[in-house]
Amino acid sequence: MDLIAKLLNVSYAYPDGTKAVKNVSLELRRGNVICITGPNGSGKSTLLMILAALIFPQEGEVYLFGKKIDKKNASEVRKKIGFLFQNPDDMLFNPSVIEEISFGLIAKGVNREISNNLALEEIKKLKIENLAYKVPHRLSFGQRRLVSLASILVTDPSLLLLDEPTSNLDEKNRELIIERLMEFFGNRKDDWGAAIATHDNELIYICNEFFYMSEGELSRI
Repeated sequence: MDLIAKLLNVSYAYPDGTKAVKNVSLELRRGNVICITGPNGSGKSTLLMILAALIFPQEGEVYLFGKKIDKKNASEVRKKIGFLFQNPDDMLFNPSVIEEISFGLIAKGVNREISNNLALEEIKKLKIENLAYKVPHRLSFGQRRLVSLASILVTDPSLLLLDEPTSNLDEKNRELIIERLMEFFGNRKDDWGAAIATHDNELIYICNEFFYMSEGELSRI
């Protein structure tokens, strides 16, 4: 199976009638990293949520890992997906950083001790060892973003979706995220795919396919 994800003529409108995604078709092949740029409010976040099977389009078809996705099978497919929200507070709910990062592994049935050891390894890779036992919600915005990213990468997702991963960060935390993503992608084989919504020109160098989104419409660059 060459495709990780496929969207076919997908459209999505919010309850207030706002059409956020308009007749979008997209293919994400194994080993590829897609970059999606475009102005704020153009539909990038909505498109990523469709790819994550978090919301379902009113029109069109979504395929993930070779399966046509609907509300009945979405929860099973989501286990293979890592999604980084723009706001880290949407993702953090555990009492300590190490518990936050190990939570996804434990939820998958990984032994707690092994999960904690893997979490500590990810913490070291992001150079946030000093935060391991701190309360996530007491950290700075940039630190919370790092913890959120770590909680996703540690699960080794087959489909990684990143919504503005470096936005609103100081230069130090921005560089930490870029360096970690470059390392993460560099160590992967071809059994995965990723899509990044970003305005960050440096992140573009991580990608090998490029798209522009405007008013809900997607075009290849």
